[in-house]
Amino acid sequence: MATFRVNKDKNYTAINNTGLKDTRLSWKAKGILAYILTLPDDWIFYMEEVTKHSTDGIASLKAGMKELKECGYVKRFPIKGEDGKISRWEMIIYEVPQVEKPLVENPPVENLPIENQPLLSTKELSTNKQNTNIQNNTMSFSNEEDNQSSIPYQEIFDYLNEKAKKNFNHKAEAHRKLIRARWNEGYTIEKFKTVIDNKVSQWLGQFDRDNKPLDRYLRPSTLFAQQHFDNYLNETVKGAKNNDPVASNGAVYYNETEFDF
Repeated sequence: MATFRVNKDKNYTAINNTGLKDTRLSWKAKGILAYILTLPDDWIFYMEEVTKHSTDGIASLKAGMKELKECGYVKRFPIKGEDGKISRWEMIIYEVPQVEKPLVENPPVENLPIENQPLLSTKELSTNKQNTNIQNNTMSFSNEEDNQSSIPYQEIFDYLNEKAKKNFNHKAEAHRKLIRARWNEGYTIEKFKTVIDNKVSQWLGQFDRDNKPLDRYLRPSTLFAQQHFDNYLNETVKGAKNNDPVASNGAVYYNETEFDF
């Protein structure tokens, strides 16, 4: 099959491929996601307006949006008024899916990600091969210990505490293990700060559908976990203009007065 491409010097959009390659999504849902991500940062979502740009009707659009919501690309948040009561619901759209239930705080050691539990293979091996594995593993762990002194634990936690308004202890070993694992994978201090900035902009001051604060997930066990870190680092939250009344904390929220999915 031949593919004919055009010069992308104008009239194009760069988006993350995650949604387009997500096998959980129908082609309809993928198309809706791609279309929304081409829209301006200050654009407000209206069902009837979107249906004007496709042959699908509102029912089809709602079905596609429901898929995106179920797969983590769409999140709904209540917005409180000055009286503390929910005044309206708004929606945020992500280029990469968000985990519905992040890791629990202070997870027990046995539930930590695999990279935090170095184990030697228990398979039957020849004596020479098994000895080689043990030597290699020992050397690897020794090198990691030697590199620990260069890991800026305190700088990372100072940044997290300042941005997320928290008070995590940079000396807590459970926290340091997560940072050490990511650091040994090649992530730099700038990458840690990017992850913190991305999630603070989305969660600080926001609430879930049960009216619980999302900033409870601004913690090391969620931010620096293996299954989350790279996604958080590479996701792009559509930014909002400073004078956009629908935007909050750097993320674009869409009025949801018409949504029933």
